[in-house]
Amino acid sequence: MAKKSTLICIHVMPSELEMFEQLMIQFHKAFRHLNETDDVTLKVSLNLNPKLTNWEESELNQSFFLSRFAVLFNGLKNINEVILNDSLWGTTQQKRDSIKLNYDQFIFCDTDILFHEHLLRHQLDVSYQLDGMYLISPSLPKWWDDSWDILCHSDYLDKPYGYATDSDEVFNNTFTQEIKQITAKQMPFVKFGCGMHTLYSKSFWEFVGIPEEFGGYGPEDTFGMTAANLAKDKGYKIDQYVLDGIYITENYKKRNPSFYDKLVTINKKDEFYSKAESKGADCLQSFIRKI
Repeated sequence: MAKKSTLICIHVMPSELEMFEQLMIQFHKAFRHLNETDDVTLKVSLNLNPKLTNWEESELNQSFFLSRFAVLFNGLKNINEVILNDSLWGTTQQKRDSIKLNYDQFIFCDTDILFHEHLLRHQLDVSYQLDGMYLISPSLPKWWDDSWDILCHSDYLDKPYGYATDSDEVFNNTFTQEIKQITAKQMPFVKFGCGMHTLYSKSFWEFVGIPEEFGGYGPEDTFGMTAANLAKDKGYKIDQYVLDGIYITENYKKRNPSFYDKLVTINKKDEFYSKAESKGADCLQSFIRKI
């Protein structure tokens, strides 16, 4: 099996710090299952952009977040960054910048993702057997609608839609779920949530791209899925596998931090997403012309 370098990319806003602290507890456990032949690096961007957080009116200052952030990575290989100016506007931009770096593959993980400590090990083991353009997704409990069924864990196929967020069982058992057998199932079409601890080959993102027009925050997953499936229809080889037998879910129970009322955020997500979405069709047409 070929050795590959992997970059795990995470974008953190100040309001997400407590979720990220919980995420890092799990990454420390996950890294313990790596060995000397694995080459895995974290790239975490703590985004303290003063145009996304009103620091003058916030009771907390940037130092509060810097000090808590700095102690989370002891022993873990990283190329982390702390943004103090207006050079970074969101997770889409962080992904677009990251895929230009010299790594063989990338894992994008949002701060609200909950995962089992063995997930990274299984994803790496499968990835080392692949080449070309590929994606490796964890399975999901029963998600919002039938479009996600292709990623659903076999044990949850008979559950009602929305079970992933309506059931305490899914949430409570994420870290301790019984992993009986993991099967890497090849999918007939591409379907993913971009930050759901999905692993991608560099060649996938080099081919599909994350449009500059999307700016800081936009629908890079919708664009990437649509572009990939259009390319597959034209004969391009893009392979996606789902690891049936090990699931991730979202931290839907505690999204607001304990310091919620001490932080004044400047929410531009809807504005950014709407602007990026309006450019999606043109970006897809450009991609189609390219292929």
